Amino acid sequence: MSLGRDDEPGYHERTMLVDLRQIHSERPWKPFRFRNLPKVERNQTEFIARLHRLAPPARAVEPLYARLKALFDADARLALVDMQIRPVAELRKHLGDPSVLTVLAPGALKSRVVLEVELALAHNLVDMLLGGAGETVGLRPLTDIEEGVMSFVVLEALKSLAPSLEPTVPRLRFESLARTVDEVSAKIGDDELLLVIQSNITVGPYSGMVRLIVPASVMSAADESRGNAERRVKLLAEAKANLRLLSTVRTWLRAEIGQAEIASSDLAYIRVKDVVLMDALTARPDRGEPGMATLRVGLGSSRVECEVFVEDGQYKARVKDIVIGEPAFQRVLPQGDEPGAQGQGSSSEEVFTNPENEIPPESEGDSLDANKPEGGELLADIPLQLAVELARVPVTADEVVALKVGQVIELHRSPGEPVELSVNGKVVARGELVEIEGQLGVRVLSLAG
Repeated sequence: MSLGRDDEPGYHERTMLVDLRQIHSERPWKPFRFRNLPKVERNQTEFIARLHRLAPPARAVEPLYARLKALFDADARLALVDMQIRPVAELRKHLGDPSVLTVLAPGALKSRVVLEVELALAHNLVDMLLGGAGETVGLRPLTDIEEGVMSFVVLEALKSLAPSLEPTVPRLRFESLARTVDEVSAKIGDDELLLVIQSNITVGPYSGMVRLIVPASVMSAADESRGNAERRVKLLAEAKANLRLLSTVRTWLRAEIGQAEIASSDLAYIRVKDVVLMDALTARPDRGEPGMATLRVGLGSSRVECEVFVEDGQYKARVKDIVIGEPAFQRVLPQGDEPGAQGQGSSSEEVFTNPENEIPPESEGDSLDANKPEGGELLADIPLQLAVELARVPVTADEVVALKVGQVIELHRSPGEPVELSVNGKVVARGELVEIEGQLGVRVLSLAG
């Protein structure tokens, strides 16, 4: 990307071109150190990312509420309290004794999932189901009959939740009730990590703690490659089912025809009549020629590839392909860094709280004063993606959902009209396409704001 500046008074006859690709900063880098951040391992970060991808939607608990309502003739609500990634050695810290411990088998896997229900709440539920008023008794272990009743409640809960879970996640089936933490520990396996989900459930006037312990191997067994297509189909179906609500959500459809990379410090110095040289342009609206454009909604990675052409003196876009991107938080680790990998890569190595700069843990608490002179200057080197927009079309969310291949979209832009320069969807300038010494660029006509 290159800039040309002629912003001095009375200087309008020639344009100076500065090729920023030939400029290399000699400013020394100094890592910015954070204080008191918890240290995590690389396999823990992948475990958390996988959990986000596989987590069921909030409405998944609605069938559970309906089933508990039918069983106990009382409203039920579940509230997430805490979620942690902990080593298996800390299992005893998270399970109460005595309590009601249910062992669940995830498909054909060796490891087991544990569901814990607070003992006092279990007594309440058993008494309500047997026709009582749900009176609280002493914190004694459940009798054999009471264990049978709680097993029935757990089975009904699993049955109601199953249809809403990700199809790639191993299905949980009831295996047994355990009476001690040691009995549970022997069935979980030797996984290094456990997902501990603690929630509070209320049934009628009674509430208590429910905890779910999921080994890392259970999460790793999900076949996400098979589930991506199914997940997208489900999301599309859900969006179409809520078109009435989506009609009130308005946004912009941005038709991009070119991009260039620019440092944030250089962006601040763009002036009127400067020329921004582009890496490539996929259309020439200055000549009224057809070409290609990428339609984007918001800041997501999804895009709509279009053919742009002129008809009746106006540019139009014909949809050629709709490309659905992956979630922003999804990250692929280097080979050998998968959770549970033994003797490969660095799956069990500590990841510093400043992983990009590899700051040793012993330096994490160092004073920040030494960074003050240079810290602000580091931001100037952050690269930004500068996009050339042929047009912006106001659309509603339901119109976005209805997009399909072959559809023609009115861009309401004539050949020769100014284009816009934007960064992360925000317009920073308007300009005209120019060609200088065989390179295409945008001459700035006005600045936004």
